[in-house]
Amino acid sequence: DLLGIWGAPEVTGKPVGADLRARKKSLPVVAALTSGTGAGRELGALLAAEQPLSEDDVLRAASLVEAAAGREWAESEASAQLAAALKCLAETDMPDEVRAEFAGIAEFITARQS
Repeated sequence: DLLGIWGAPEVTGKPVGADLRARKKSLPVVAALTSGTGAGRELGALLAAEQPLSEDDVLRAASLVEAAAGREWAESEASAQLAAALKCLAETDMPDEVRAEFAGIAEFITARQS
């Protein structure tokens, strides 16, 4: 979800803010919209407008998500979920190499850039 807003187009293959342009309710956007902040309310009004979002609107929306702590919340939640997953993996009865593969996948997903 972070990549859909802030990912580098040359890495993700998607234009900057593609998810915002599509008004996708990703985790950072929902966190911002429910933050109770002025930035969250402004984001809600911007996304509720009927006209297509301009490039400036998309950049403003990304800024508002960040100002409303949507990005921070999503990054924190990803870290918390990764820690919980790794803890569960550590407690499972499986071969170490299998556990390491699952851990590697979980870490890749939360740290990927594309």
